[in-house]
Amino acid sequence: MTVFTAPDYADHEQVMFCRDPATGCAPFIAVHSTARGPALGGCRMWPYPDEDAALTDVLRLARGMTYKAAMADLPFGGGKSVILGDPRRDKSERLLLAMGGFVDGLGGRYIIARIRHLGRRDGDRAARDPACRGHRRGGRRPIPRRRRPGACSTACARRRGTGSAAPRCRG
Repeated sequence: MTVFTAPDYADHEQVMFCRDPATGCAPFIAVHSTARGPALGGCRMWPYPDEDAALTDVLRLARGMTYKAAMADLPFGGGKSVILGDPRRDKSERLLLAMGGFVDGLGGRYIIARIRHLGRRDGDRAARDPACRGHRRGGRRPIPRRRRPGACSTACARRRGTGSAAPRCRG
């Protein structure tokens, strides 16, 4: 499957597959939209069965982040990154620094908000290079906590066509 023939490709502005043979770092980075500002989204490290599964995941997640940021009226677009690998086995400081370098190569178009399956210290390692514009050191997120549940509730209510966010929806 290619990016442009992937069922979940939705006119993403930029999709990258990177590889650092020295560390084994092999991420996909997807920027869905920067219309409202730099793309914001987390990073996930997961043992995907193949590259097609990782590509599908990153495309879906990046598009979802565009909608979440817009519904919360945040000055960000949507993006996401996924690293192919098992965080329990493959994670290393060198791998995280390589990831930070790939994100930095985007020149501030993508900001890593959270690294899933990796800890706060791992995000700090990815941002150790002073030139890295991605992850915010210390785990501080650019989205205030109080605004995130509201965006999720609004999305659930709109999807159901109701005016309320039922208890099924978790923020």
